[in-house]
Amino acid sequence: MKLILSVILLFACRWSAEGQSKIPILERKISLNLYNEKLPDALSRISQEGKFSFSYNSSIISNDQNVTLNVTSNTVRDVLNEIFKGSLEYKEKSNHLILTKVIVKQPQNTTVSVIISGYIEDAVTKERIADASVYDRKSVSSVVTDKFGYFKIKLEKKDQVASIAVSKRDYRDTLVTITASGNQYLNISIAPLGKDSLVVTATTNQKDSVKEELELPYNDEPNIRNISDTLYRDIQISLLPFIGSNEQLSGNIINNYSINILAGYSLGTRQIELGFFVNMDRGDVSWLQIAGLGNLVGRNVYGIQASGFFNVNGGETKAAQLTGFANVNFHDFQGVQLGGFGNVNLKSADGVQVAGFANLANGPSKGLQIAGFANLQTDRFIGSQFAGFGNVGLKHVSGSQISAFGNYGKDVRGTQIGLFNYADSLGGVPIGLVSFVRTGYHKLEVSADEVFYTNVAFRTGVEKFYNILLAGIKTENTINNANVWTFGYGVGTARKLKRWLYLDLDLTSQHVNKGSFTHDLSLLNKLHVGMDFKLARKLSLYGGVTLNGYLTNSSYTDYPILFSNYNPSIISDHTYNNGTNLRMWLGAKVGIRIL
Repeated sequence: MKLILSVILLFACRWSAEGQSKIPILERKISLNLYNEKLPDALSRISQEGKFSFSYNSSIISNDQNVTLNVTSNTVRDVLNEIFKGSLEYKEKSNHLILTKVIVKQPQNTTVSVIISGYIEDAVTKERIADASVYDRKSVSSVVTDKFGYFKIKLEKKDQVASIAVSKRDYRDTLVTITASGNQYLNISIAPLGKDSLVVTATTNQKDSVKEELELPYNDEPNIRNISDTLYRDIQISLLPFIGSNEQLSGNIINNYSINILAGYSLGTRQIELGFFVNMDRGDVSWLQIAGLGNLVGRNVYGIQASGFFNVNGGETKAAQLTGFANVNFHDFQGVQLGGFGNVNLKSADGVQVAGFANLANGPSKGLQIAGFANLQTDRFIGSQFAGFGNVGLKHVSGSQISAFGNYGKDVRGTQIGLFNYADSLGGVPIGLVSFVRTGYHKLEVSADEVFYTNVAFRTGVEKFYNILLAGIKTENTINNANVWTFGYGVGTARKLKRWLYLDLDLTSQHVNKGSFTHDLSLLNKLHVGMDFKLARKLSLYGGVTLNGYLTNSSYTDYPILFSNYNPSIISDHTYNNGTNLRMWLGAKVGIRIL
């Protein structure tokens, strides 16, 4: 049993020693009672308690100094600071603590460098606080407390006065003014927010914190989280974020000018920002921002913003934006956007948008949209859309839509020009192969003329201008049953004469086939002039005359016979030098229309 207890005790002591050794020497907690001990003996007691060894030049340790000290669970740093009062510096190496003499330089002028060190602790619980920001507002020097709440910062002390600000999320910002000469060791208490009974000695002159509309990188950095105080500098020069003249406080500083070699990070820019690769600003940017790769702005942009690849802004943008790839704005935009690929505005866009591929605006907008592929407007738009492929306006469009392929608009006040057009309502004229206006002109027609006794046509668009898709057939009682049939396309216009009477003018062209298909020129062109008599709300009777012109190839012999029971008077029959024959005659057409 004694053997087992000895083994357990041995392992427990070893575990305790190993656990202690993982903690930095200066943060190890010791308890001891010294009374008039010689200084070397006191250091020996401290090293035994802390499980480490001292290393120092004996000349800096006085054998005549007596130490009287009674501490319980204090850190080694606290104990040494109590003994030496800042006259020695401490440096850890392995499990040794090296003591060196602090060299005090006599000031040549009113400015001298001092080192301020110590702990930041909770004013209520007395617990030490990690990741608290300690900084000098003038020199923008800053440090963050370690996991034990310890900090060490070098300051320029002018006229025997220096100050440090302490900030930590959920705590009151605190300003400490230092008037004593030489290096200082301080334990600073900061008060939690919401504790009205706590008295704070001093607080920083705090301005409204910048609320980012777009969350940028590095927002988890301690200084970004902790410091709500806004700092200002005339110029920043940086190699990378936090590697530059503004150091670790670059994300809390608004600069007049900023020059970023690879990438820069700041709270904002008032005048000019130049970056060879990336500029990042948590707040507002004004006047001029140029980057070789891209610009990231958390809030508003005013002026000119240019980049080789992208511009992304979280707030309001009133600027000219130029980029090789894309401009993206999360709030309202006013100005001119030029994007090699696209422009995206998640709220309104007022101005000109030009993109190689697409433009998107998600709020009420006005101006001009030009895109190589498509424009998408999800809210009201005052202006015109031009696209290589298509335009989409999901709400009111007070302008025209022009594209090579198609246009879609809910309520369009202007003209639609495209291969295919759709609108719920249209104030202008749709011009294209097929146009459909939901509240416009739609007619399904069944008719007969002197060639085809059965024709079906669909008219769609508006009364001023509509498209006609048509087909017809004439059965033949021949040996091989080679029926004559046709299909074609046309355009027309209808003018209202009376509430129940319209004058129609149509121009159609149709290919006439015999049997399966006629693989040669066989084109029947018609000019229709007729009257549409409205019998009921969706029913009308149509009748009119036609001028016909049939184009054929004189060298081709297997054409269909056009006239079976009636032969109109041919008013012209002419063969041109290229062998094309044109026959013309007058005809008639009657039909019934629904819808």
